[in-house]
Amino acid sequence: MSVKVLVIEDDEDDFVILKHFLSKINTEDYDVYWCNDYDDAEGEILKDEHDIYLIDHFLGKGEGIEIIEKIRERNILKPLILLTGAGNYNVDEKAMAKGASDFIVKKEIRSDTLERSLRYAVERYNQQLFIRGQEKKYRSLFELSMEPILILNKDFDVLEFNAAFHEIFKHQESEKHHLTELTFEELFKYSFDFESIKLKLEKDGYIQGFKTTMRDGKKDLIVILSIAHLPEGAGLSEGSYHVAISDVSKLMEKENELQKLEKLSMSGRMARMIAHEVRNPLTNINLALGELSEIIKGDEEAQTFQSMISRNTTRISTLIDDLLKSARPQELEIVQTNLQEIVNSAIEFCQDRIELLDVKLTTSIPETPIEGRWDPEKLKIALVNIITNAIEAMNEIEKPTLDISIHSENESKVIFIKDNGKGMDEETQNSLYDPFFTNRKNGMGLGMTATLNIISMHKGKIHVQSEVGKGTAFKIIL
Repeated sequence: MSVKVLVIEDDEDDFVILKHFLSKINTEDYDVYWCNDYDDAEGEILKDEHDIYLIDHFLGKGEGIEIIEKIRERNILKPLILLTGAGNYNVDEKAMAKGASDFIVKKEIRSDTLERSLRYAVERYNQQLFIRGQEKKYRSLFELSMEPILILNKDFDVLEFNAAFHEIFKHQESEKHHLTELTFEELFKYSFDFESIKLKLEKDGYIQGFKTTMRDGKKDLIVILSIAHLPEGAGLSEGSYHVAISDVSKLMEKENELQKLEKLSMSGRMARMIAHEVRNPLTNINLALGELSEIIKGDEEAQTFQSMISRNTTRISTLIDDLLKSARPQELEIVQTNLQEIVNSAIEFCQDRIELLDVKLTTSIPETPIEGRWDPEKLKIALVNIITNAIEAMNEIEKPTLDISIHSENESKVIFIKDNGKGMDEETQNSLYDPFFTNRKNGMGLGMTATLNIISMHKGKIHVQSEVGKGTAFKIIL
């Protein structure tokens, strides 16, 4: 296949000479065309009907460099070679700066020099096409990646981000004019994690599998980070970073749910084992007490001790019953019911405590009935346990406030209970649903175990967010 060459030259003699030298090149067949008008030159190139363009420096009405500049501004890569009347370093330098593929001094033109210039120009053009193709491919991978990706400069400012990052972190734009005005550090919940990353990058040059917590502007996200240096080029400065962010929040949530269910299952086995091991000797004690009552008739002191033993064995029996109920509630009595009525009933049950501590209660409960199939009595018990704990946590707070709301999320119904009490540390949150775990005075530590069991039996979920000194929020999803 022949190579089409367009010569843009207002001197016909120069065109004839160029055509002659091109015809003598035996390594390639060239079809040579002529354009002799400055005004038509740009349009001819834009038709994209030729492979190479030889452009004279002086074209009467204007300069060939101007044509080259206009063509390159349109992001066209085709080989554009400038023809100059005499060797002039300034002209040559300007031509290359404006995008010329090469330059040829007319008086030095020979078939071999012309062939080499054309061949090199075509090779560079093909390399540019390959690089552009690669850039387009990797740009597509960057933009279409399902995982958030960031490009950072050496100062950890955000240079670029893909659509997945914007979708997750777009709420940050309410705090900043635009996401590119963010620094990488501002995404972290804990500044010490960011400092650890900087130290590790300084030491190893990369990060792989770093687990941390980031903020999307509304909630916390648990993520895994992988960070690597990017090579210079493609408009990137020295020391730029590529950051891949894997959001594992939902995975961690599932894992936590499984741990809770496993904990409940273990609690049930523990409860049955304790009930079996304790009730047998307890039964013998009660039988012995019955026989003893006949023997000690008339002995007031002995009867006092016998009564004390009897009361405590009854209390132990009641504790065992409560433990069994918390670990394995009775079968749900599912009926069509109104969620607002359940929540209002739980609030009413706790009203005396709310008034006693002068708690400011704020509710956001929609008037439109929210109907569903639940066990109203057991759900009420679960909510009362949470509300009671919230009130207890605000016992020493100067202005205690309790917020209770109901809203919908997709097809689920959500009950939100938030207090401004003393809050919980991470260890307390992790043990919250364990049987007999409690920080309340005179508490048995079975209420939240029962609550988790009730919500789980409704195929619901319960989440807690708490910070010491800042209060606690429970989110019940049904």
